[in-house]
Amino acid sequence: MRSMRHCRARVLFLVLALLLLSAAAADARCIERRSVKVASGTSPSGLSWTVEGTIGNNGGNCREWLFGMGFTLEGAGSWGSATGIPAGGSYDGRAAISAFDTLLEDGSNRAFVGFVNGEVAKVVVTLSNNQHLVIRPKAPPAKLRRKVTWLRNVRYFVEYYEPVGFVTGVATLSATGQLLYRDKTFESF
Repeated sequence: MRSMRHCRARVLFLVLALLLLSAAAADARCIERRSVKVASGTSPSGLSWTVEGTIGNNGGNCREWLFGMGFTLEGAGSWGSATGIPAGGSYDGRAAISAFDTLLEDGSNRAFVGFVNGEVAKVVVTLSNNQHLVIRPKAPPAKLRRKVTWLRNVRYFVEYYEPVGFVTGVATLSATGQLLYRDKTFESF
């Protein structure tokens, strides 16, 4: 009889421990909305630009986070894009590109900005005049990637070019040159 009570007590203890652990895990997946500076620099004409990564809960259940990248370009305004990622994870393996092409207010340059996943080593851009730009996206600084989990699998780019055309097509390639994604009808809005 005593061993039965002892056994029940152990089972009850295990059940309570599991419930407490699962509640703690659910809370651990929730994240407060915040942003971190990823990079900054200047355009060929000396105008400043910044890139920020953002994160927050995507809905009320904390199972998914809303990850975004924001670009602020002096003389051209701001642009950003966001997508859902698994709670506790990083930008997933999609090889697509999230990007924006714009003309600076003074007409001196165009800027093509955006982000891709970590598998992408090169972005090849086709302009309306059939010229091509080759862009090598950059990872956030290593120290930041170690500290901020959700930035580990993202690469960003800020590319200024002469206003001889505008972006009409994009392709992403891996480090081995494998085509990962192509959009022959790219449009910025």
